[in-house]
Amino acid sequence: MKEKADTWQMELTQLTWEFEKLLNDYDLTRLNQKPDPHHWSPMEIIHHLVLVNTSYFPTFDQLAKNTHQSPILGKIPFIGKKIGQMILDANKKPQKIKTFKTWEPSSGSTYNNDLLAAFFKQQDELSGYIQDLDHLLDKNQMIRSPANDWIFYSLDDAFEIIINHEKRHLNQLEKILK
Repeated sequence: MKEKADTWQMELTQLTWEFEKLLNDYDLTRLNQKPDPHHWSPMEIIHHLVLVNTSYFPTFDQLAKNTHQSPILGKIPFIGKKIGQMILDANKKPQKIKTFKTWEPSSGSTYNNDLLAAFFKQQDELSGYIQDLDHLLDKNQMIRSPANDWIFYSLDDAFEIIINHEKRHLNQLEKILK
């Protein structure tokens, strides 16, 4: 519904502003520096967010064009709601979570300002999708996870997961950079 979409867009705007404010305080050398060999650099975190968020865009495009095919088990919304809630709950916990291989940033890469530009561009695109798809919210529209066809959840949960995932990584960046 419109209120839900407006809330997510405000949250996304706030998050984008916080990312920009935080990242602008550091040069690329610092942003490409890993805190230790077992953790991502700030730019790897940004690359991860770009990979995750843009992986949803083909599904969002299909939904906008009314060509999306819901998963077969999506006809049982209870299952998708449970899966979505489990993913959302996991994103809210402070423990480290292993990501899917497709969402891992390029190891050992040094990133430039093009990645930051891509991140802020995809934030705008994500906001556009939230607005364009608001008519499908609260309708148990099931989508597959871009990482695994066997994982599915509602469109509403997808937006909630994306927003909370960004919050999680913003907190991670603040800890690394401060």
